[in-house]
Order: sequence, then C-alpha cells, then structure tokens
Amino acid sequence: MLAELLKHPRALLISLALHAVVIGVIVVNFHFVDRPDLIKPGQVEKTVKAEVVDQQQLDAREKQKQAEEQRIKDEARKKKEAEARRLAEKKRKEEEKKKAELKRKKEAEEKRKKEVARKAEEKRKAEDKRKAEEKRKAEEKRKAEEKRKAEEKRKAEEKRKAEEKRKAEEKRKAEEARIAEEKRKAEEARIAEEKRKAEEKRKAEEERKRKEAEQRRLAEEEQKRKEAELKAKLQAEENQRRLKSLRDAYKLAILQKVRRNWIRPTGSEKIPECWVRVLQGPGGIILDVTFGDCPGGNNAYRASIENAVYKSEPLPKPGDPAIFERELNFNFKPE
Repeated sequence: MLAELLKHPRALLISLALHAVVIGVIVVNFHFVDRPDLIKPGQVEKTVKAEVVDQQQLDAREKQKQAEEQRIKDEARKKKEAEARRLAEKKRKEEEKKKAELKRKKEAEEKRKKEVARKAEEKRKAEDKRKAEEKRKAEEKRKAEEKRKAEEKRKAEEKRKAEEKRKAEEKRKAEEARIAEEKRKAEEARIAEEKRKAEEKRKAEEERKRKEAEQRRLAEEEQKRKEAELKAKLQAEENQRRLKSLRDAYKLAILQKVRRNWIRPTGSEKIPECWVRVLQGPGGIILDVTFGDCPGGNNAYRASIENAVYKSEPLPKPGDPAIFERELNFNFKPE
C-alpha cells in the first residue's frame, strides 16, 4: 500500500492533510472535554446541537476521507492498469518488431541465397564457357602440333636420306683412304720395326752397362752405409755411457743435497729407507713431494724428508738438458 502511495505523491499529500485535520478535530474535542466548565442554564440545548453538528461534520469528513482514499486507490489501480497496458503494448510492439525483423532477415537470407545461386549459375556458365574455349584451343593446338610434327617428320626423313647419302659417300672415300693408309702404315711399320730392333739392341747394351754401374754404385753405398752405421752405433754407445754417467751424477747430486738439508727428527731411533717422488719444474723448482714404499717410517720421518727436499730448492741442474726429468724417484737412505 505504501509503495503504491509513494508512486503518487500528490494523493499522498492530500491523504496526510485529511488525516491531520481529523486528528486536529479530535484533539480539539478532547480539549473541550477535559475542561469541566460549568454549564450555564440555556447552554445545554446549544451544546447538544453543537455536538450533533460536530458529529455530522466528523461523519462527513470521515466519508470524504474514505472517498478520497477510494479515489486514490482507484487512481493507483487505473495507473497500474494503464502501466500494465503500456507494458503489454510495448511487449506487443517488440514482438511485432522481432517478427518483422525475422521476416526481413528471412527475406534477406532468401534474397542472398537466390543471389548466391544466381552467381553460382553465372560462374558455372562462365566455367563451362571457359572449358569449352580451352577445349577448342587445345584441339586447335593439337592439330597444329600434329601438323608441325608431320612437317618435322617429313623434313627429318629428307634429312635422314641426305645424311645416308652423305655417309655412303664418306664411307666410300674413307674406304679408299683406309686402303691407302694401310699401305702407308705397312711401309712405316716395316721401317719402324727395323728401327725398333736397332733401338732395342742399343738399349740392351746401355741397360747392361747401366746395371754394371748400378751394381758398383750400390756396393759402394752399402759399404759406406755399414761404416756410417758402425760409427753411429759407437757414437750412440758413447752418448749413452756419457748420459748415464751424467744422469747418475745428477741424481747423486740431488740426493746428496737433500741429505745435507735433512734434519733427523727427535725420537727416531730406526731410520728406514723411503722411496721419494719429486715433481719439479724448469730451473729445479719443486712442485710436489709424495712418498712410495716407506716401511716403518712414521709421519714425522716423512715430514723431515719432505722439508729436506723443499730446502734443497732449486735442485741441481743436469749436466745435459736431455737428461732433465720432470718426475724424480729416488731411495732416501740417510745412513
């Protein structure tokens, strides 16, 4: 109900005004009732008449109020019905518009399909026309090709016959030239054979002399080679002896220098033999020291040997660069 009245503000204002008047009248009546004034003589009849008039006015106002409320309700109902009719009309028009749009789309689709069919038909006819034209041109081309091939065949036949005639003439001339050439070659072969035999005899004599000279040369070279081998062998043995002597001296010098720099560790009674591996760089720079078989040697003993090796840096230089060894292995035996 309130929602309907809010939709019609004018009717709501009228209703509120009427209610305010009624409430005012009631308040006034209560005010008169609350005041117990003394009724003067002759006022009773006037009071009764006034009350009757007031009641009639209240009834009239109540009826007017009810009529106004009914009117507001009727107006609200009419507006609601009008709104419903408007919405129904709007919906009907939208439906009609949709139907018209669907009809238009259907007609447009049919028109499009007809247009597509028409274009397809035109395209098919154009394609048929094109194929017929291509077929006609192909036929003309085929006939022209057959005519060209026939002409070429005729010319080729004439050319072949002329070529056969030319070849027959050339063959005859070639045969005559061959016979003449064979006679010439036979004479040249006879003369060449005589020359060949004479040349072979000369070459055989030269070959005999060459072989004798080659045998003498090989014998001399073999003698020289043996002498050179013997000399080289003797020189190599001498070099090996010299290098061995230098290598032994080189290792001994290193071992002696290490022994000189070795300090006996305290508490070591037994000094075992230890195989030491020393990795050195150019100039006797020591790169690494490791140990091989060292039975009975403790960590202190190994450390003393390692310290002696590093104290010996740089290691002695070899007497010949050829005996330089990057990796040295020696048996350290201080006693």
